[in-house]
Amino acid sequence: MRGTDSRKMAVEVLLKVELDSAYANLALAAAFKRKQLSERDRAFVTYLVQGVIRHTSELDHTLVQLTDRPLEKLAPPLKMVLRIALFQLIHMKNLPASAVLNTATQVARSTGHEGSAKFANAVLRRFVKSPPEGLLETSAEESDTATLSMKYSMPEWLISRWLERFGPTETQKLLEYSVSVPGLTLRTCQMSVETDALQRILQDKGMKIERGQLVPACLNVVDRGNLTGPIDKIPGYNEGLFSVQDEAAAFVTNVLSPQTGWTVVDLCAAPGGKSIHIAEHMGNSGRVIAVDIHESRLNMLGKERRRLGLTNIEAIAADGRTFVPKIKIDAVLLDAPCTGTGVINRRSDLRQRRQAPDVETLMATQRQLLDNAANMLPPGGVLVYATCSIEKEENYENIRWFLEKHPEFKPQSIEGFLPGGIISRWSTESWWEETQRDLHNGMLQLLPSRHGFSGFFVCRLKRDS
Repeated sequence: MRGTDSRKMAVEVLLKVELDSAYANLALAAAFKRKQLSERDRAFVTYLVQGVIRHTSELDHTLVQLTDRPLEKLAPPLKMVLRIALFQLIHMKNLPASAVLNTATQVARSTGHEGSAKFANAVLRRFVKSPPEGLLETSAEESDTATLSMKYSMPEWLISRWLERFGPTETQKLLEYSVSVPGLTLRTCQMSVETDALQRILQDKGMKIERGQLVPACLNVVDRGNLTGPIDKIPGYNEGLFSVQDEAAAFVTNVLSPQTGWTVVDLCAAPGGKSIHIAEHMGNSGRVIAVDIHESRLNMLGKERRRLGLTNIEAIAADGRTFVPKIKIDAVLLDAPCTGTGVINRRSDLRQRRQAPDVETLMATQRQLLDNAANMLPPGGVLVYATCSIEKEENYENIRWFLEKHPEFKPQSIEGFLPGGIISRWSTESWWEETQRDLHNGMLQLLPSRHGFSGFFVCRLKRDS
């Protein structure tokens, strides 16, 4: 039932994330293996965990106003119980306050002792009776970085960067996006089914679907109807009719545009979504060499290619900075490791993991990868560089550096890869001229605040013939 068991598991996972620096998605997966929960309860636990991580600073700011006891003096399980309960009271207003208090008190008792239960009950009753002054009206135009950091649980160094580059209005939109709940997108495997047909199948099963605007082969799930639970409950999954992939991520492969029979190196491939998409683009012909330094993460690719019936993918555990293909290749996709600041809503624990020096550290790695990618491409070869970052050092500055060091590569316009409907919509915006200039120079920085998609950067380059 959606009661103490679910909240106790959420406490357990959050403790793993905070105390052991575990990744939230992996900690959740491990917890679900240890204890069987209903599909509804699994979804509820996931929502609680991700919600608390997205709003940790705001929850702690509220908690400080409710008790004289310093947060660092609270037992970690008790602190997690209070965070979870406050998250529900503030952000899940459909839940009765009495139910939230009752279950929180029970969980505090079972994860601590009677004193913990009484303390939790008193603190939460205080909140229900007289909520402290919150941060709900906080805006980037009127607030300092410390206040914004508390409201959106984002590091001050990152907020300062965004304010300097984007200004307060756009930073506000980016911060709001950072705490939004990401949607589910299914990318059609067009080798097996047409997108229109898959959309009809899903709608006939009661799902509400919207067609992708950036990548028409993508279907955005608005409402799953009764088809809740794991992805394999959705019709067509076991038959290999679709993959789960963010629309902006799918656009990266469209920009690569691999042709039938090509040999393509996906240089930082795991967990493999883009390798899968490349293989499908080529109609299961040619060869996709999926390279990643983490062999364990490549195992996920193996499962997916078998589910989809793809035979043209070869996985190799190797360091992309030094990997040398043994055969002639046509293209390299470098989806580089990055700060991930464009997808913080999907990877919510990044907000605690990332530090300001990471930008420079990752930029050095990205340049090593770019160098190696350039060296393995013959004349006429295509290189697509991508990140899920919105930081200019990882994107524009890396491309500027690369072109100065490798003048044999030239940018190729990517405007032709955008659907006409997107261009018509974007062309009415104040930022369109800047975006169009980037497109002609082979680049696109997608910003959630402008374009309405996850924050991805992509650049297409070609080696002189």
